[in-house]
Amino acid sequence: MNNKLYKLMNWPEIEEIIYSDGDDPHRILGAHKVGGSYLVQAFFPGAGSVKMIIPGRSPVEMEVADEAGYFAALVPYREKFSYVYEITDAEGNTRQTADPYIFAPLITREDTIRFGNGIHYHIFEKLGAHVMERDGVAGTEFAVWAPDVARVSVVGSFNNWDGRLHQMRQIDRSGIFEIFVPGAGEGDEYQFEIKTRRGILLKRPDPYAFKARDTHADVSVIAVDPEYEWTDEEFLLSRKQKNKPHEPFSVGEIFLEDFAVRRSESKKGGGASCREIAEDIIEYVRKCGYTSVVLLPVMEHHISNPYEITGYFALAGMDGDVSDFRYLINELHREDVRVFIDWVPVTFPDKDSGLSSYNGAPLYEYGGERGIQPYTGYRIFDFGRKQVTDFLLSNAVYWMERFHVDGFRLPDIAKIIYLDYDRAPGAWMPNIYGGNENLEALEFLRQFTDICKRHDEGIVTITRETACFPRVTAPEDEGGLGFGYKINNGWTEDFLKYMDNDPIRRGGAHNELTFSLLYCYTERFLLSLGHEVLSGGVRSLFDRMPGEDDAKNANIRLAISYMYAHPGGKLLYAGSSGILDGDGKLAQMITQLEHIYVKKPALYQLDDAEAGFEWINCMASDACMLAFLRKGKKTGDNLVVVANFAGIAQNFTVGVPNDGKYKEIFNSDDRKFGGSGVVNRQTIEARRRASDGRLYSIEVKTGALSLCVFEYTPYTEQEKKIRAVKEQDEIRKEEERAEKLAQLKKKKEKEQEKLLEELKQRYERELEAQEKAIEDKYARIEEERVRKIMGTKSQTKSGSKSGAKGKKS
Repeated sequence: MNNKLYKLMNWPEIEEIIYSDGDDPHRILGAHKVGGSYLVQAFFPGAGSVKMIIPGRSPVEMEVADEAGYFAALVPYREKFSYVYEITDAEGNTRQTADPYIFAPLITREDTIRFGNGIHYHIFEKLGAHVMERDGVAGTEFAVWAPDVARVSVVGSFNNWDGRLHQMRQIDRSGIFEIFVPGAGEGDEYQFEIKTRRGILLKRPDPYAFKARDTHADVSVIAVDPEYEWTDEEFLLSRKQKNKPHEPFSVGEIFLEDFAVRRSESKKGGGASCREIAEDIIEYVRKCGYTSVVLLPVMEHHISNPYEITGYFALAGMDGDVSDFRYLINELHREDVRVFIDWVPVTFPDKDSGLSSYNGAPLYEYGGERGIQPYTGYRIFDFGRKQVTDFLLSNAVYWMERFHVDGFRLPDIAKIIYLDYDRAPGAWMPNIYGGNENLEALEFLRQFTDICKRHDEGIVTITRETACFPRVTAPEDEGGLGFGYKINNGWTEDFLKYMDNDPIRRGGAHNELTFSLLYCYTERFLLSLGHEVLSGGVRSLFDRMPGEDDAKNANIRLAISYMYAHPGGKLLYAGSSGILDGDGKLAQMITQLEHIYVKKPALYQLDDAEAGFEWINCMASDACMLAFLRKGKKTGDNLVVVANFAGIAQNFTVGVPNDGKYKEIFNSDDRKFGGSGVVNRQTIEARRRASDGRLYSIEVKTGALSLCVFEYTPYTEQEKKIRAVKEQDEIRKEEERAEKLAQLKKKKEKEQEKLLEELKQRYERELEAQEKAIEDKYARIEEERVRKIMGTKSQTKSGSKSGAKGKKS
C-alpha cells in the first residue's frame, strides 16, 4: 500500500467494518472526497483482488488494507463520478457489482419524525424491501426498524447470507437502518441480521415484507407489487351509502383455504389460487345471497392457526399471488358484495423467528409479564410505543389502499383493553389513574377507527369484546371506540346453550332465549354464528343439536332463522361443503332469509332502537314458544314472528297490534327447505278476539322446531266496509251468543238456587230429625238413669226397715 493511501487509513474504523460492529458503515465505505481525490474503501471477505471499473478510464486495482478482505484506492476527483467493482475470488471467478455505499438514504428526517410519532401511515412504502433503479443501477432498497442494537445487516441469496457484506446505516438515531443493494431483485430471499449490544447475532424476517418463503415467514422474499387494472370505481363510491345506519347488514364468513381444498380435491391434487376459487366463492355468495363477506386471515400465518399471523404485509402463499387476490375482490365488488378481512392487531405468536424480541429484547411487545398473554403465551403489542402502533395502522392502510378491502374484523379486544384480563390479583399493574384499563390500547383503537373513517366513510370496522367494555360502537367524541359493529358474544353463547337442550327440557332454560333483548340496544350489535363456535360450518351445528337427523336439521333451520329475525346484524359461517354440496335446500332457505332481510325494513331499519322490537309473548316457557313484532318506521312494515322451539307441532293464538290481513312470507318448516310442511298458506284475517293483551289475534299453526314470519297488510277501504259488515254481524252474533249465555247462566242460577233451597230444606229436616232422635235418645237414657236411681233407693229403704224390726224383736 502506498504511503499516501496508508496515512488515510483509519484503522479503528476499518476494524469496525471487519468485525461488523458499527451502525454507520456509509461514513467509511464507498467513495469520499479527500482533497482533490476520492478515497474509495470496500469490504469483500474472501476476495483475492478487487478492481474499480470507471467509465472512460482504465481499471484501478485496489490495494489490500487488511487480509480479511478490506480494500482501498485513491483516485482523482471528478464530477459525476461512477464506478463498479470487479471482484475476483480465490478460485479466479469474477463478478461485478455497484457500490452499495455511494447511495444517499431515501428515508428523510421527516419520515423518522412521523414514524416516531406514530403518524406515518405509509411507512410501508419506506421500510421493507423495494425494488427500484437508482442512478441507472437496478437493485433493492432495504430498511428496517431495530433500535438499540450494535449493527444491522441485510443477508440473503444475493450475498450468500453473509452479514459482513451489506452492513446497514442507522438514520438520525431513529432505530431505522437502511441500505440500497445493487443486483438484489424480485424473488431473492432475505433476512435482517441483527447484532445486539451483547454481541448476540439474530436473524429476523422483514416485518414489512410483501412475501414470505413459507407459512413460518422466517425468511422474507423480495416482491414487486404488480399493477392491477381495477374496475370497481363505482362500487367504491357506493360504500359510504351502504355503511349508513338503518341499512341491512349481513355477512357470510369465508375461509379461502376451505374453497382451495375443495377445488384441489376435485382436481385430485394440486393447490388452488384465489383466481381459481373465485368462481366457487361467487357461486356460494350468490346461493346464500350475502351482501358482504368476511375472509379469515389472508395474511401469512401458521398453517395450524390462521390467527397466528407471521407476515402482516404478506399475502398467504397458499392463496396465490397479489394479482389473484385482487381479482377475487374485484369480482366480488362486481357482484355488489363488500369484502372484509380478519385483522389481528392484538397479539402475535411467540416465535424466535418473528416479531417476538425482534432486536433481542421486547420491541413490538410489552416487556415482562405485561407483554405475555396468560394461557396462550402470545405476545401483546406494545401500544405505548408509537413505532409499533404505526406499524399496525400503516398495515390497515396498506390493505385498504392496495387491495380495496371494505373493512376489518378484529378478534377479542378485551385482551388488550384490560390490564387484568386473565390475570390473578397482584399479577398486573394499574394505569396512572389506578384503573385496570390499558389507556394506550384504547388510544390505538380510537386512532384505528378514525383512520378507517378518514380513509373512506364506507369502511366497516367490526370487533369482538367479551368483557362488557361500554360504548364500543359509540363515536370517539362521545367517549366510545368508534367501531361500526360489536359482535354479540353473549347472544351466541346463550342461544346455543339453549339450543343444546333437548326440546323437552328447553322450558327450564327460557331466560337464555330472551335475555339478549334486555341489552341488545346498548351497542350496534352483530349476531354471529361464526367459525369460533361452528368450526366446521353447518356440520358443527348439526353435530351439537339434539335428536335424530330430522330434528337436527330442523334445529339448524330454526337457529339460522331466529338469528335473522332477532335484532342486530347477521354473520354466518355455513362452510362451503354445507352449501355447495348436497341438495341445496339450506342454501335456498338462507337465500330467502337474505332476500326478506334486505327487502323488509322492519328487520333492520330500527335495529339500534327499542322502538324496532316489541314482545307479543315471551312467557310461554312451557310451550317453548316466542312471538314478537319487528317494526319499521311505518306501521305497514311490521312483521309478526312466531317461533316454536318445542319438538312437536303446535297451534297458537297470537295477539296482533292491528286489525288486517297477515300473510306468511317465511316458514323454516317449508318442504322446499327440507321441513315437514306445516305452513300457513292462506292469508290469515285478524279476529276481534283478545289475546296477549291485544284486541285482535290470529290463529297460527307451527311445525316442530320451526319459525314463521308474517307480514301485515291493512284492509282496503272496500275491505274495511265488508269487514265492518262482517264485524257488525260478528258483534251481533257475539251479543246474541252472550245474551243466550246470560239467559242460560240466569236459568242455571235459578236452578241452582232452587236446588240449594231444596237441599237446605232437606238438610234442615234431616237436622231436625237428627236433633229429635238425639233428644229422644237422651230422654230414654235419662229415664233409665232415674229408674235405676229410684230402684236403688227402694232397696235401701226396704233393708233399713228389716233391720229395725230385728232390733225390736
